[in-house]
Amino acid sequence: MRGSPFLEAMTRVPDLLAAHLLLAASALILGLVISLPLAIWSARRPGVARIALGFASLVQTIPSLALLALFYPLLLFLSGLVGGGIPALGFLPSLLALTLYALLPILRNGVTGLTGLDPA
Repeated sequence: MRGSPFLEAMTRVPDLLAAHLLLAASALILGLVISLPLAIWSARRPGVARIALGFASLVQTIPSLALLALFYPLLLFLSGLVGGGIPALGFLPSLLALTLYALLPILRNGVTGLTGLDPA
């Protein structure tokens, strides 16, 4: 007699939760590292702000599954160029997609906050 499938699945929850938290935190950190310097630059140069916010807004309109589907052939191609080792499925494409989705809110709010400061 086997154990309950539910109980067997529950034993995987801590590992899956840790993987999920690592993915979310990594994407947030990458989004901050990219967006905050870009927000500072964009606040000083309106032309840069138009381009950066336009790109981030464009990325935001792409559905998440479509973005993951776009990464698949791109990562396969890059993996072939470097001789393998770049996974086309799993953590890396998810990290890239979540990082791209994090850019717009961080960038837009950073630019808005910096341009709203008193230049004293």
